[in-house]
Amino acid sequence: MVGYYIDAGDEHVSELITPYLWQDYGLSTLLKKETRNRNYGKDLELLLIKYYVEGKFSSYLPHEPKVNNYMSKSKDIGVDIAVTKDLFHDRNEFERREFIVDSTLHAIKLIRDKLKKKKLDINFESLIKDIIEISEEYLKRLEPYSKV
Repeated sequence: MVGYYIDAGDEHVSELITPYLWQDYGLSTLLKKETRNRNYGKDLELLLIKYYVEGKFSSYLPHEPKVNNYMSKSKDIGVDIAVTKDLFHDRNEFERREFIVDSTLHAIKLIRDKLKKKKLDINFESLIKDIIEISEEYLKRLEPYSKV
């Protein structure tokens, strides 16, 4: 249901954010494991959070989170989010995990607000509740997420 995409300005910043999402204890890994058998409605297959990470060769950094259009045929929607040095790179590990959680929840709420008028079968409240519960465990982890 919730997926992530990274567009990084260079390999170093890509390696900086990747463990917080996909490795053994990344949020995406935990969400997939914990929500795979849950149903949040029939009108949303993928909620894609696209992180545009500031680096040496960044080509696009949205000033504000930008919600893309809902695609009824594929039942998906995305949100573009900038990941800057101030928000992520210069933070400690716990603050980085907080950024991932906060930006995920913020993206879901932005999508919920955008799609509210469309009367779609999507249970955003249940999705948000589940992500908050899973995120509590994610934030408690003591393992180092980055090599930096």
